[in-house]
Amino acid sequence: MRIGILGAGMIGGTVGRLWADAGYGVTFGVRHPERLRPMLGEFGGKARAGSAIDAVDGADIVLAAIPFRAWPDVAAEIGATLGDKALLDATVPDPPRDGAFGDAALARGDGVAFAVAPLLPRAKLVRAFSTVMWTTLQSQAHRAGDRIGIPLAGDDKEAVALAARLVADAGFDPVVVGPLSQSRRFDPGAAVFDSDMSGPQVRAALGVV
Repeated sequence: MRIGILGAGMIGGTVGRLWADAGYGVTFGVRHPERLRPMLGEFGGKARAGSAIDAVDGADIVLAAIPFRAWPDVAAEIGATLGDKALLDATVPDPPRDGAFGDAALARGDGVAFAVAPLLPRAKLVRAFSTVMWTTLQSQAHRAGDRIGIPLAGDDKEAVALAARLVADAGFDPVVVGPLSQSRRFDPGAAVFDSDMSGPQVRAALGVV
């Protein structure tokens, strides 16, 4: 399986490294691929960099780890190439960095996901890796005992199952919360957001069996 990652910053770079370590081929889609050469040298030949289109075109599944404010432009750029592929959305609005688009997303009653979903209506959107700091992802992957819980929500069961597999392979505990509408339960401000809860703790907090 090949994974495309939009962005190579704290979340994208960290999760990409974990997937490369698990044996997946990773392509980072960034504005300046040449700047990633030092980082890619640490991936043992399992990762490369190109444009956003390069990352999406050759991928079986895509992770978005971009600044939230970039969504309208990025969606317009990749939409046709992405088509109906599974898209793991790790993006989170960060005021005031993300401006009016981010503020509007946080103010929605139905959840942050529904600021993104209309921009890519064919994509099989799954909210994933949106609740945990990159430092926790970096230091706590594959830890002994109960692993860090990663809540997931999406409407396509196959896409959610694939996301759960990739979360587990990265070294965490996938917690399937339900359809995309349930992703609001782990948006910013929720009890499980940025909590470093284990999988069992996330399940208990969200009432997931």
